[in-house]
Amino acid sequence: MGIMRHLRLFLLFFIISIFGFSQNTKSVNDSEINIEFIDHSVKRKQTLFTISNLYNVPIDLIKKYNPQIKGNKISKKMVLKIPFIKTIELEKSIEEIIEKTVDKSKKSTINLIDSIPKKKSISFAFIAPFNLDNIEIDSIEKTKIYLEKLNLSTLSLDFYSGTLMALQKAKNLGINLQVDTYDNKNSFEEIDKIANSKKIKNYDFILGPFIPRNINRLSSMLSEFNTPIVSPLTSKEINLNKNIFQSIPPVELQRELMFRHVDSLILQDPDPCVMIIYDTSTENVKEELLKRFPYAELIDTDLTMGLVDPEITDSLLVEQKNNLVFLESQNLNVITSVSSLLNSQISKERNINMFSSYRSETYENENISFQHLGNLKFTYPTYFYPKYDEELNELNDLFFENFGKLPNKIVIRAYEITLDLILRSAFRRKLVKSINIGETKYYQNRFKYKKLNDAYINESVLLIQHDDLDVFEITSEK
Repeated sequence: MGIMRHLRLFLLFFIISIFGFSQNTKSVNDSEINIEFIDHSVKRKQTLFTISNLYNVPIDLIKKYNPQIKGNKISKKMVLKIPFIKTIELEKSIEEIIEKTVDKSKKSTINLIDSIPKKKSISFAFIAPFNLDNIEIDSIEKTKIYLEKLNLSTLSLDFYSGTLMALQKAKNLGINLQVDTYDNKNSFEEIDKIANSKKIKNYDFILGPFIPRNINRLSSMLSEFNTPIVSPLTSKEINLNKNIFQSIPPVELQRELMFRHVDSLILQDPDPCVMIIYDTSTENVKEELLKRFPYAELIDTDLTMGLVDPEITDSLLVEQKNNLVFLESQNLNVITSVSSLLNSQISKERNINMFSSYRSETYENENISFQHLGNLKFTYPTYFYPKYDEELNELNDLFFENFGKLPNKIVIRAYEITLDLILRSAFRRKLVKSINIGETKYYQNRFKYKKLNDAYINESVLLIQHDDLDVFEITSEK
């Protein structure tokens, strides 16, 4: 849904409320108000939700003027009176708010790299589960084998290398840096030692630790201090204790963006063919989708042992309509088989678009065909822009010069979040004072923090769509 629709819904509901409870108010001229009704004949498969979106009128208002509606059920050919308000003040308010919103949105992204730092010296702690005790330094062959595998040590080293590149960039910008690195060994005992150290409360911020339980442990032990603790890599639920910065938007925020995108698709096509493939872990997502598509076909992969029968999908997907398939499973076998199956059932007469309200790291498995996702116009919300092209050349060259290879997703994430934290602290002297500067945007990552109780959550979520072998961001919903 766009800005205009949100504003109209809000203002329409607001004005209706005023006249419903304060009809004798003198602040509004009756000659400026005109409530009209449109007769709408309900068509096959239409719901109150689709009709509400069609006319930009809240469901509660439709029900208010149509007492024949029982609950949320409507039937084909039922004639509904759709209230439509016209008011001079309403139109003026909409125009004024839109102008202010547009002006504000133009200034909502700030480039801290080109900003003049007000604080030239920054100190921070970097905490990661390097697990150095597990690395046999004396055995080059064993060390090589260990570091070739994806584990906490390799994850920490990749992230740390990106942080080092950010330090070099910040130094070139004239900022003096003091960084203390801690190996917490994925151990509460080590976390406790770090929390009890004398220096810990004097840092401008703490980057890490990585694992939710270790973040929770550290933040609870430092709750009396004002040192910001930044969670760098997890979207899983953590305790939002005092001064916690959750830098990856929670899954709920990511799904909210997808649902808004789905609502916009309904406005364009209120009667697509919809299939929801889900499991026990995504029952709540299925229910949210059913509110929008009550006639959707359902496939519970827990009941089918993770298998989806191609004959069933072939019979359910049609040629006359848009086919929308929501794949709400993070099981690798399900994702691989379903994306391959749907890809094989695309034809000139039948288009199939695949969606997911959450894309986990599972989708980065090499067994999932990037080409299949592109053919299906796979669309999903995410916290980072998964594109690697010439705009990364500067970082690529710098990283290759220092480490002899190109940076991966973790390295780029580390580089951008570390640089952002340094620049925010330098620009506003304190990290917590930087949350009102708007969104900071780098190549793959963006950061726009919102205070929630005593913690801060990154609200920046992107909507990504695959197209052939490329990906792009859908910006109309932002």
